[in-house]
Amino acid sequence: MNTKKEMTTLENLAEVKADMEVAEELSALKQQYVQMQQAISSLQSNLGSQNGGMGQAQGQQQLTQLFGQMDQFKNQSKQEQLQSFDQLQQAIQTATQSLNQASQSIQSSKALTQMNDFIEQAQSQLQNMSQNPQQMAQGSQQQMSQDSQQKGQGSQMGQNLQ
Repeated sequence: MNTKKEMTTLENLAEVKADMEVAEELSALKQQYVQMQQAISSLQSNLGSQNGGMGQAQGQQQLTQLFGQMDQFKNQSKQEQLQSFDQLQQAIQTATQSLNQASQSIQSSKALTQMNDFIEQAQSQLQNMSQNPQQMAQGSQQQMSQDSQQKGQGSQMGQNLQ
């Protein structure tokens, strides 16, 4: 029962850790997204309010900056995705190792339980033998006489067959 509680606790901790890591990664990506939205809004307002060569040059510059930010966002998203995948693989490996250790512990526990049961049976038999030595002697004498009777009957049957 203790092992089951510990496994549940480990699973909960792993989930919380994963959630925190994802939240941190999403926070950075959200900041970049907000910056891109601001750049788009700024670009739209500049293009709408300014006419002429100067306005177009600024609009082109802002557009170039926006594309750069979008590329950076895309690259960082891919990198975050790869890192998340690596972390997921590590979490799976750790979970697999924990499950293997738990399985080994369960097998060891079962083996120890069987050994304890065997020891208890042996102790019980020894205790019975020590409390009833006369019965044991009588029982062994009875067994010996039964054995000799059976042998006698067997040899008698053998003589009858000849």
